[in-house]
Amino acid sequence: MIAEKHIVSFQNTGRANITWVARKDVNKLAGFSNKYSIPNATGDYRDMLHDASLDAVVITSPPDLHFGMFMECIKSGKHILLEKPASFNKEQLEKMLAEEKKHPGLIIMDCSCRHARLQPKFNAVKEIIDSGKLGEIYMIHHNCLWRQARAGIEYHPAAKWFLNKSISGGGPLLDWGVYDLSFHLGILDDKPVLKKIISATTKCGLDQVDPQTDVFDVEEHFIVMMELSSGIHYYWERGTNGHVEVPNETRIYGTKGGLKFGYCSWDEPVIDFFDVEDNGKGKARKQSIPVDMSKHKGDDQMLAYHFIDVLDGKVKNRMPLERAARHLDIIFKSFAEAEK
Repeated sequence: MIAEKHIVSFQNTGRANITWVARKDVNKLAGFSNKYSIPNATGDYRDMLHDASLDAVVITSPPDLHFGMFMECIKSGKHILLEKPASFNKEQLEKMLAEEKKHPGLIIMDCSCRHARLQPKFNAVKEIIDSGKLGEIYMIHHNCLWRQARAGIEYHPAAKWFLNKSISGGGPLLDWGVYDLSFHLGILDDKPVLKKIISATTKCGLDQVDPQTDVFDVEEHFIVMMELSSGIHYYWERGTNGHVEVPNETRIYGTKGGLKFGYCSWDEPVIDFFDVEDNGKGKARKQSIPVDMSKHKGDDQMLAYHFIDVLDGKVKNRMPLERAARHLDIIFKSFAEAEK
């Protein structure tokens, strides 16, 4: 599914040619490559790495395969767009970062900028924060809880690997957590760093629906409270299944003002701004600030444009591997705290 999204998005740019596709299920390979007019198809991704005319590879496999594929692709001199999470193994991630340093001329981009940094709401929120209207930020509160919206069951049920922690690495804490941190730390210029995880909880088994697989060991709901640098506390909750429904909502509290919004591009295109009139001496007020989403071509499409722009030297990489690794470190430590 995600591979098809990438293929369509890159073809729609008119600036890239998809010349290879690798698919483990060779019985479906011909139909897949014919559907998208891709000239070269293989059951072994290593075959494409011998093609000197191939500039970049998009790694769209399940997370447990990322490390091996990444190491071979980068050693072959290919630029890489890497699906998130880059890895769910700290030791492997450190080896990936070390290998990247050996190839300074290659562009490595993590896809966790997709729903976060490449859409108008990110820029709109960041502009408000940069203006100083919020004062000193001391709290970020993010929550989103869906019911029966689990990857591998209700969402994309064919992908049962989502439910197997040895393949996926985890549930929403890893799957959606990378987007949450990408947005919330990005609007603060990536300056806050983790001081400590105060508490973390993960829950699963919240209903008796048959997952139609023998292994279902990922969390469905997580709650994390952490302290960041500069006195910022971050309360973070997300779930793909639970017994309460909560819309995707971020609240940012500052000493002069606050914000409330749903950061995803498909959420309501409005940012609610709260402050007090007359420089804090008057009445409490609220202003709803519209965000123009009319020129946004979709998150997947903007990811393709951004990757090509970075390759062409037009813009800076919004999610280099080192930055994605800092976000994953927070997630790894959250998992570790929850397991105590």
